[in-house]
Amino acid sequence: HFTAQQLGTIQQVAEQFGKGYVHLTSRQGIEVPFIQLKDIEKVKETLLAGGVQVGVCGPRVRTITACQGNAVCASGLIDTVHLADEFDRRYGGRELPHKFKFGITGCCNNCLKAEENDLGIKGGVEPAWGDHSACSFCGLCEAVCPARAIEVNKADRQLKFDLDKCVYCGKCLKVCPSSAWSGKQGYILSFGGLYG
Repeated sequence: HFTAQQLGTIQQVAEQFGKGYVHLTSRQGIEVPFIQLKDIEKVKETLLAGGVQVGVCGPRVRTITACQGNAVCASGLIDTVHLADEFDRRYGGRELPHKFKFGITGCCNNCLKAEENDLGIKGGVEPAWGDHSACSFCGLCEAVCPARAIEVNKADRQLKFDLDKCVYCGKCLKVCPSSAWSGKQGYILSFGGLYG
């Protein structure tokens, strides 16, 4: 996240020390190309005065990326921004034998491809079909389940749920008009992706 003031500082640096444009990297970093080596200290001072820190590269923890999570996205299941800030405070820029990348995504839409990062965190919810008496057996949960973990037999008023097939997306909870589904929110962790 950058404030409008910080973006103004980056614009100032790009115009004064670069060629007037910036590049947004795949890890959500901002690069200002074509800065002369002789101007590096002035650039750092200008950025710092505008509230912008210089990023990291090399064998370190790289920029910790996160989608907007449940603060903005309707699909978001976790507060990704809070997690990214906490990870950045603890691990940001830490020296390691090799580059290391964290990716935090709010839901199973997986905008940041959590599994491809060295450590990926994805929001998830473990659903439970709890209130059988509330269920209308409408079949909406079956229709939205991407893993086909739910089967609804409207005629016999039966529902089968296979947790082993579940991808923890929480769509069944969100679509249920009678709140027959409940769930426990949490995190799906992956380790060892190939980004780093």
